[in-house]
Amino acid sequence: MEGYSIRGQMEKLKSYVSAKDWAVYDVYLDEGISGKNMTERPAINRMLEDIKAGYVKNVLVFKLDRLTRSVADLVNLIDLFKTHGCAFNSLTESIDTSTASGRMFLKIIGIFAEFERENIGERIRLGLERKAKEGYTTACYIPSYGYDREKGERIQTINPKEAETVRRIFDMFVNQNMSLNGIARTLNKEKIPTKQNVIWKSPSVSGVLKNINLIGNIRYGVEQPDRYFETKGKHEAIISTELFQEAQLLLEKNKIATPTKKGTSKNYYVGFLFCGLCGKRLATHMVKKKGGSILCNFKCLTREAGACTAKMITINKIEKAVAEYINNIPIAKTTTESSKQEEQAAARIAELQSRLAVLEAKDKTFLDSYIEDNFTLEEYRGVKKLVDKERKDIQAEIQLLTPKEKSKNHVEPRTKEEIIQIFKTEWQGFNDIEKRQFLLKHINKIEIINHPIKNKTEGRSEVVNIEFNTN
Repeated sequence: MEGYSIRGQMEKLKSYVSAKDWAVYDVYLDEGISGKNMTERPAINRMLEDIKAGYVKNVLVFKLDRLTRSVADLVNLIDLFKTHGCAFNSLTESIDTSTASGRMFLKIIGIFAEFERENIGERIRLGLERKAKEGYTTACYIPSYGYDREKGERIQTINPKEAETVRRIFDMFVNQNMSLNGIARTLNKEKIPTKQNVIWKSPSVSGVLKNINLIGNIRYGVEQPDRYFETKGKHEAIISTELFQEAQLLLEKNKIATPTKKGTSKNYYVGFLFCGLCGKRLATHMVKKKGGSILCNFKCLTREAGACTAKMITINKIEKAVAEYINNIPIAKTTTESSKQEEQAAARIAELQSRLAVLEAKDKTFLDSYIEDNFTLEEYRGVKKLVDKERKDIQAEIQLLTPKEKSKNHVEPRTKEEIIQIFKTEWQGFNDIEKRQFLLKHINKIEIINHPIKNKTEGRSEVVNIEFNTN
């Protein structure tokens, strides 16, 4: 039907091979099978295996579409030929990679092949982006830890056993102050596998803590900041948004506050203390006392190099100095006053929203009157202009009174006064882990000096500044 029978094509190819004095390794013939599909062609797949094995170094076809009619398949074939050092020739299109014109033609094909590759990639990216915007997971092969996704399904479903492990991971990190490595060791000790059935490591624990799928959201473009977005997913959440945000804050604060060591019950101030003389960070100095107890001291490292005269400070002196500093800070506005203002604002917002509902009803009534010819167009426009102005004023006031939305990485935003109030009333009742958590959330830096006292080995500790982490 297309001009040459299989036998005719074979004769032409054999004549060409004879003129070129080439040796024939094999003939690959998919008789009666369309060139549009590579997977259902046993002969061509056998040829590809022979090329990979090094048996074939040159491929000759009667016409390019005898090899494939798919540009995408052609891209892959050309790449495979190049990888394994195999030449390619087409009799009717005069493609012979041993000649300059043949190599030029192949380069032209390569240009279109590259164009097709980029088009495929762009279509895939657009498809995944649309999928994410619609709330479906973009995890093609392995769903997020804590979820399952059956083949053909678009929505993840909760895996109860893994979901319980997810909740434990967040509890260990946020509430028990455990390190990423500590959590990994605990899970491995209990023989709890990861999604890939391998051991837990700190990056895999961190991956769970940072996965927004766990709060019911979907994200796209993590590696492409200009295309990144987050949206509400169609799957169920495993943990609360508040717990997730608190974990993000602690992950971020741990990078800054504990560059080399994580705080424990013996040194919860680590990473927050700075020398009031030279400004350098204070390091821990653990001292073992008689009876086996451990005493945590802090010292300025530059003192050993002779660059600072600051004395070593014990944890007890630090506690006393911090308490004195906090207690001497006057609070301009109490939490009670702040709450009262919030209640008044909420009441005013409710009042304004009721007024908006009345305006919406009036707007509809005026429109109905105009449609029924009870108003002229000019009259309707005049009334609507007044209604729109009042609506705009009300909406502006509501926006002014509405509390600002919480930052993605900030939990329990507090003012300096609120932090001081909590410190004064609750700090002494905190255990060591709770003290560490409080510092991570609300304190950025504590500058302290241990003033020498004449004829005494111990000095007088004084906090000269505390930098609060406020909203």
